[in-house]
Amino acid sequence: MHDWQGIHAVYLRTECGTPNRSGRVVGGNETAPNEYPWMVAFYYSGKLYCSGSLVNDRYIITAAHCIRRVAKHKISLVLGSHNKTTHDEEGRQVRKVATVWHHPSFQRNTYNNDLGIVKLDVPAEITKFVRPICLPSDRDATYEGLSGIVAGWGRMKEYGNSSDVLRYVKVPIMTNAECKTKNYSPREITENMMCAGYDAGKIDACQGDSGGPLMYKNGSRIEIIGVVSWGEGCARARYPGVYTRLSKYWTEIDRELNKEKSCSCPEP
Repeated sequence: MHDWQGIHAVYLRTECGTPNRSGRVVGGNETAPNEYPWMVAFYYSGKLYCSGSLVNDRYIITAAHCIRRVAKHKISLVLGSHNKTTHDEEGRQVRKVATVWHHPSFQRNTYNNDLGIVKLDVPAEITKFVRPICLPSDRDATYEGLSGIVAGWGRMKEYGNSSDVLRYVKVPIMTNAECKTKNYSPREITENMMCAGYDAGKIDACQGDSGGPLMYKNGSRIEIIGVVSWGEGCARARYPGVYTRLSKYWTEIDRELNKEKSCSCPEP
């Protein structure tokens, strides 16, 4: 049995999961600058292709399909960014990959066990612009019937252009039983996945958002409860987004995050 209480105590003592509310944004679902300071943009040979979530000063949770069989020396990790076209942002930090871990049972054809963890080559500096997201206070919660938040720089519509700025959507989380009644084949949705979205579509994660967090607002703090994994197209009717259900993986997550001393670090 893993030492959940030990690792969780670290997060309770620090200012993880605190969004920045520096001002209101007009138009669409653009976030306030650095509103979600744990968001990490993954670049491969200079092109953004995935996202991840900083969970302490050394480690990022992402999707296995973002890092499996990807040349790690070609990956750049950008923290503290809002507009990906602006390279002189005040809070921007760039890191490389030290090591990667992906679930050994990840299946690319089904996206089952789509979980990965990246270690930074140099620890992130915890600032106003770069802070970790919280792990859940209830590790067994299903979040069914509640609202989740997804953020990323991915495409704004299927076959469309990716966003220059970080955007977010709010999506209702459904039971797996309900998800299996949608247009997916029931066997495609495993117990290691969770679904969120609207029957009418129109709001969803899309290409480029993979690996980013499915977030839950628990009081004043935000927790990571899932990872953007896969879906049929983007925001298609009766095809909700499918996410890796993190509650199935605390043993693996705890083991990887405890391999080296790290900190969430107090708010500056």
